[in-house]
Amino acid sequence: MKGPTREENETASEQRNIESKEWINQTLRKIHRKMVELFGIDFTYFADIKIVKQSDILKQFTERLWNNLKENGVVYSNTQWKQIHESLSENSITGFFENLAFYNPKNNVLYMNEKMIINHQEKIIPVCTHELSEKLLSTYLPSHLKTPARVLVEAYVKAEKTNNPRKIYQLFTKSTDLVFKTVFKEGVCEAIALQTLRQTNFEMEAASLEKELEEGHLKCIEVLFWLDKAKRKTENMGKHQTKLHEKRQVTDVKDLIKEPLRGFQIIKGISYYLGYPLGKAVLEKYGIKGVKLALEKYPPNNAQYFANPQTYLTNVEKLRAFNE
Repeated sequence: MKGPTREENETASEQRNIESKEWINQTLRKIHRKMVELFGIDFTYFADIKIVKQSDILKQFTERLWNNLKENGVVYSNTQWKQIHESLSENSITGFFENLAFYNPKNNVLYMNEKMIINHQEKIIPVCTHELSEKLLSTYLPSHLKTPARVLVEAYVKAEKTNNPRKIYQLFTKSTDLVFKTVFKEGVCEAIALQTLRQTNFEMEAASLEKELEEGHLKCIEVLFWLDKAKRKTENMGKHQTKLHEKRQVTDVKDLIKEPLRGFQIIKGISYYLGYPLGKAVLEKYGIKGVKLALEKYPPNNAQYFANPQTYLTNVEKLRAFNE
């Protein structure tokens, strides 16, 4: 028996994507309206939803990374970008992109990997609802923060040009603080998404996701204590800088930065797990206003806050701003 031709397979794939896009769009619009109602923040829906192949979403992801770095003065050669693209295309990494969806703020388009539509339908709505949460927070928190990795890359570049290693240590400390803020923000997005899903008849999906987040948190939390330890180490090294060993210390700083760069990428991949309990605790007690205060004025820059959210709540409940 003759199987379907390539053209027939492509036609079937296109038809499936059209039907999936229509269903996703209708469902997400309902979720968007409920999210606006629940949190009182009127933010725009996506201009479009595009279901694309793995190679295309990798291209979109790489271009977005390139543009973000370029806007902040970090420029790589074409050869270097080819190496980065090849690295992202390795089999050990492509699994990360299979369940990937992200919206591009420049064109307000939500991009989704076609493989998620085919292989992980149960992930579609939770993943896309998280992206809506990201949009909500970006509207409510208009001030743009550099990513931790970007700050660290800048510190690495400056290590070759500066004669002041202490400045590099300060940049490292700043970048680790940004990691904690980013982890908290991602946790809040999950909390917003779960709260909304429960109010739009996706209770089963929300329960399954929350169980996954809680189990993942218990398995991964030690990585934030590693970050705490690395931060204290660099702060101590910065305090004891001397001119005598300046050249050697610049080299040491570069070596010091390389390892956390890898660590930050690991943290980025599990930030939802790490940040969810604290994000949920702050959102439930202080609402979206409390989230803004935490991110802008009282950031949770301590691993213990994520391991035991009550320690953070106990500290901030004494502050007038959180109780007004």
